[in-house]
Amino acid sequence: MNRKPTGRAPYRALEPTSAARAVASALNFHGISDEIRGQRVLTEWAELVGPKIAQRTRPDGVTDRVLWVEVATSAWLHELNLLKPQLLKGLNERLGEPRLFDEIRFKLAGRNRRGAAAAPRAKPRPVARPAPIPATGAEREKIVSEVAAVDDLELRELIARVRITNDK
Repeated sequence: MNRKPTGRAPYRALEPTSAARAVASALNFHGISDEIRGQRVLTEWAELVGPKIAQRTRPDGVTDRVLWVEVATSAWLHELNLLKPQLLKGLNERLGEPRLFDEIRFKLAGRNRRGAAAAPRAKPRPVARPAPIPATGAEREKIVSEVAAVDDLELRELIARVRITNDK
């Protein structure tokens, strides 16, 4: 039997208990059991929804009893909106009571929760690549003869310049 101690100490079991039960009791005492259960959605997403859906989606978190899920394409966004009732039911069954969320909302990846484009992320530094070696000799003459068929002089020169600089 459990008894309620005085002060801020957690309940103490008077008899041996399992580690799982002890951890659950500690999480409940600190009021974070639902947060931990919510993290299961993030860490066990593939097991909860299956590999096909998990490959094209990513859970973004639970806010105000709404599970937000990023979706790779608009086609999948549409498909998942049609499957929303089945997904919600299946997730709630797998996660158990009490319910963590009452609704699922899907958004295209890279969008914030209101549908607007997310703030741009810092761009990674470009990797320095060595400058291409321009075509010379016979290669250069071959490019010039191939682009000679272009009627527009300015376009012909542009194509030749780009190909001479970048063709391998």
